[in-house]
Amino acid sequence: MRTERRSGWQFSFKVLIPVMVAVLVTAGTATGFVLWSASKSDDRALQRQMRLVEHILKQEWDYVATAGQDATAWDDAVTAVRDGDLEWIDENLGQGIYNDHAHNRIYVLDHDLKPVYAMRDGGAVAADTFETDRAAFAGLLDRLRGVDGDAAIDSYNNGFADVPSATDLVMIGGQPALIGAVPILSWSDELDVPPTEARYHVVARFLDGAVAEQLMGQYLIDGARFDTNATAAANEAVYPLSNLAGTPIAWFKWQPDRPGSLLLTETAPAMGAALLVAGIVIALLMRSLRRSSAQLEAERARAEHQALHDPLTGLANRAMFQQRLTQALERLSPGGDPVALLALDLDRFKHVNDTLGHEAGDELLRQVSGRINALLGDTDTLARLGGDEFVILQGAIKTVSESSRLSETIISRVSEPYKLAGTDVRIGVSIGVALARNSANDGLDLPARADFALYQAKESGRNTFRLYDELQPEEGAREAG
Repeated sequence: MRTERRSGWQFSFKVLIPVMVAVLVTAGTATGFVLWSASKSDDRALQRQMRLVEHILKQEWDYVATAGQDATAWDDAVTAVRDGDLEWIDENLGQGIYNDHAHNRIYVLDHDLKPVYAMRDGGAVAADTFETDRAAFAGLLDRLRGVDGDAAIDSYNNGFADVPSATDLVMIGGQPALIGAVPILSWSDELDVPPTEARYHVVARFLDGAVAEQLMGQYLIDGARFDTNATAAANEAVYPLSNLAGTPIAWFKWQPDRPGSLLLTETAPAMGAALLVAGIVIALLMRSLRRSSAQLEAERARAEHQALHDPLTGLANRAMFQQRLTQALERLSPGGDPVALLALDLDRFKHVNDTLGHEAGDELLRQVSGRINALLGDTDTLARLGGDEFVILQGAIKTVSESSRLSETIISRVSEPYKLAGTDVRIGVSIGVALARNSANDGLDLPARADFALYQAKESGRNTFRLYDELQPEEGAREAG
């Protein structure tokens, strides 16, 4: 009996304790990996939104500049301002421009910068109200009336350039505003206006709640607002808005997408339940470990499979994908075959999930996984990273065109209709492709390059693909084919 007890104790010490330690380490590692992945996902989403916000605000800046150019290069405008035809000015350079562009301030100035016409928030006001805003426009007008401004007008009159314009970001009445100014010039050769006789059309568009609401609706940016204080509220992202001198004037703030945190919140109950179940299983195993070594081995194998595969689709998960990627990059050699990484993100999946329910969304993910998997070769790896994000590792290709053809085939196949809950459903897929060609070092940033190309594909209208061009890094990504 002592021998049996000693044997049982030795068996527990040699097997049970290492198993328990391994389980605890695995659980801790998995938890840390999930938290790290969620944090990285949030960081990538914020970086993408930062680039989007930068692009949006540049468009608003350019919009103020081009609006005046389109409206004032007009012979009738030159004549009306010269003759003081206020009725024509109000109808065309006031109301007309306000209706098209909703500028908060519109002024027409003579060549001595004396106000001829003024409009505020869509209504004509006394011309001398410009004096309260003159200081805000002074620097802008000085640029147009300086040596460079005169040369620009002469170039336009001689047919060598477009209508000159100037824009800046200033504060008007305590509000940040994009301002623009253009000389009122002729589009024909009959009424050439020399710089010394040029009149000016100046506008201001406040960066206020109306503009923020427009951006929220147009670009689906939550909680967008403009503020003159750099301090952000909780969970708020901030982008500085600087004038031409580089001085921050205002800050654009919004509630950024946090896909990693959202995923953790949604899966926390399931993860807690899984941990509880794991605890019960471990307790049962502790009682019957000696009698159930075969069963323990089976459980171990199942746990290993779960650690490397996505439970919903059966595809490789992030851990297995990282292993395959590391192995593929280690095999790279100068002049050898490249490695391709395709980052996939389903378009309109959230709409299906919200309208038909999570069960339909899960079934859609399984069907999409099956369609894509059927298109891959034996050496390709398809992995689901979470949500509707997938990656494909092509480890044996000869040319870039193979990845391009695969991307086109996937887009075509995924776009075909699905039958879910008795309803035909259509979705799309955006794909970013990146290649590592020469050495393992080239592949260190491969996932980031694929993510950037994916962002470019979504920016290009979705349901398309983009290829990251390593030969032109300043352009980021370009369309393949």
